[in-house]
Amino acid sequence: MKSFRFLWLFCLFLAVAAPVLAHPMQVEAVVAKLRPQEKFLYIEFVGNVQDITQIPGVTLGDERRNPDGTFPADFQKKLEGYINGGFKLEQNAQPWPGELTQVRYDNSLDVTRSRFTLSMRYARIGGQTQVLEITNTLFDYLPNAETMVVAAGTTQRLKAGSQASINPSDMTTNLLRNIQQFLLSGMEHIFTGPDHLLFIFAFLLATPNFKSIIKTLTGFTIAHSVTLILTTLGILSFPARLVDVVVALSIVFVGIENVIGLRKDSAFNKRFWVATCFGFIHGFAFAGNLKDMGLPEGGALIWSLLSFNLGVETAQVLICCAVFPLLLLWRKDTEKRRSSSLTWKSIQLMLSGLIAGAGLVWMFQRLFNT
Repeated sequence: MKSFRFLWLFCLFLAVAAPVLAHPMQVEAVVAKLRPQEKFLYIEFVGNVQDITQIPGVTLGDERRNPDGTFPADFQKKLEGYINGGFKLEQNAQPWPGELTQVRYDNSLDVTRSRFTLSMRYARIGGQTQVLEITNTLFDYLPNAETMVVAAGTTQRLKAGSQASINPSDMTTNLLRNIQQFLLSGMEHIFTGPDHLLFIFAFLLATPNFKSIIKTLTGFTIAHSVTLILTTLGILSFPARLVDVVVALSIVFVGIENVIGLRKDSAFNKRFWVATCFGFIHGFAFAGNLKDMGLPEGGALIWSLLSFNLGVETAQVLICCAVFPLLLLWRKDTEKRRSSSLTWKSIQLMLSGLIAGAGLVWMFQRLFNT
């Protein structure tokens, strides 16, 4: 009797849950970060790739995604229209037009964790004292659709069909806020960039002391700062796809150089120049990410650019200060166990080979659109 009662309750649950389970759920809430500037409002949308590639009428198969983290032009145009229709901005009953400036995604092997970053630019219309009204219907076809609107450090959670009001004080251009945002974004770019992290780790793996690290990072920093600044200001340009390929190649090069140098007991005297040369290429990649954010106008541009670069350097220093002592401890522990066949050099060679292999996979993926 109890079993029949359980079966009846289970069927009742299915009857109630079926309408919900029949529809896909939003993978995670989309975060909309407002970056007010003097003439434009930039909004950076961040969320799971699965959400924006399954929009009705804007569907995009995985096979059409570009390996460099970008999307086809026709998909971007449809996506721009969808964002404008689903995330409406009005000030004093006057709508603000939105323009898609960039959309990228990270190449995570786990599709459920792959995230997109989408930047929209809105021409500011009207005065600076009126309240900005936002009407959100993004992903309204999903049962749990939600968008988190972040402005001036405050967050409003919007369900599909909800509205939010942004205070005029949150829409004023603030130099200190710009510096903070770009500083944190520079740090985030390093911490969430597996290719840049692996490139730095490859150097640390075969570096004997902190003096050598400082020398190597100095060359890398000077080089990528030069290309970052010149590219952001529009003085230099380099094809984004080729940049991604060469960044992967730099990982392969340093990994192989580790293997060759360790086998010959080399002191890696040319490491400064290797880091400097590849630093120029990594600077183009940093600049691409910086442009996606939506840069301010006037004097704030220079401060934002320098803040982003400082964020990159801060993240690199933190990584080195955290990882290198751990490598030294690992080395010390390995050398204590002399009876073990696994020497420190064999560990370095094995990890360097794996690093070169990972870079090679990325390089071919980006080169042949696989």
